Amino acid sequence: MKHIRVTALAVGFVLMMISVLSVSGAVISYTRGDTDGDGSVTISDVTRIQRVLADLEKDSNGIVKRNGDVDNKGLDITDATKIQMYLAEYDNPYGIGKTITFDEYELPFVPN
Repeated sequence: MKHIRVTALAVGFVLMMISVLSVSGAVISYTRGDTDGDGSVTISDVTRIQRVLADLEKDSNGIVKRNGDVDNKGLDITDATKIQMYLAEYDNPYGIGKTITFDEYELPFVPN
């Protein structure tokens, strides 16, 4: 009887792990600071942040908000300034220009 109980627990555990592992979303990848999605960070990305913040341009798909929020504090004018500093080759503690990859069910990973 004890053997059957242990086997049932083991089978249940394996089935649970299979269901957890099979639930994975789409992999999302983008370049931090690249608000226009062209694969590189340029002054046009800064301009796009400024235009969205001034309500001169819509961010209907959320790309500017996601890619432009380089400090993870919400998109604001300091993000544009940090990208400008990156372009001027100041220190880059925010990973601007790096590829960010994550599953839609997890938080983004910023490589060092």
